[in-house]
Amino acid sequence: MIDKLNLLPWREERRKQHKQRFIGLMASAVLVAFLANYGVVQYLDLQQQQQQARNNQFQQEIDLLEKRLAFLPKLEEQRKAIQLRLNVIADIQQSRNRATQLLNQLPNVVPGGVYLESLNLNSQRVGIKGVGDSNGHLAALLGGAEQSKWFINVDMHSLVTTKGSQSEQLSQFNASFDLTVPSFAQPKVNKVAKKDINKGK
Repeated sequence: MIDKLNLLPWREERRKQHKQRFIGLMASAVLVAFLANYGVVQYLDLQQQQQQARNNQFQQEIDLLEKRLAFLPKLEEQRKAIQLRLNVIADIQQSRNRATQLLNQLPNVVPGGVYLESLNLNSQRVGIKGVGDSNGHLAALLGGAEQSKWFINVDMHSLVTTKGSQSEQLSQFNASFDLTVPSFAQPKVNKVAKKDINKGK
């Protein structure tokens, strides 16, 4: 009876099963590899898109900064123009009352016995000509001008002794000095202008 047994169909069936299993495993492996590859591609594509979005945002920020930097020279020009205007306003504010300040201060330094014949104000330089009935009075004039906080660089250019209409002895003089403004008398506009200029720097 053993001679009549045929194992070939059984072996053939087992061979088919192994083959089908192998094909299934291969198909599963190919599918898994395809899905893994697809997932990796999708992940890399997503990362690339995110990086591109970051790059675009960085480029926008860079463009904005470049526009701001390009505007800085214009701001510097405007600042210089404003500073120049403030300087002009400060100078005008300081110098517009020079004649009044000069006439207010002269009586304090010109003593009795000294008579002014002419007065010339050229920018900050003041020239005076006159006569004095004694050298002592002229010395008092120079001393008072040098001690005044409104006058600096006091110079006596000439001193000539002459006789008056009644044969009295007179001293004819020519002097000059610079008119300045003490710190306590400077206008507030000038101080504000200086503060703005310092802030601009």
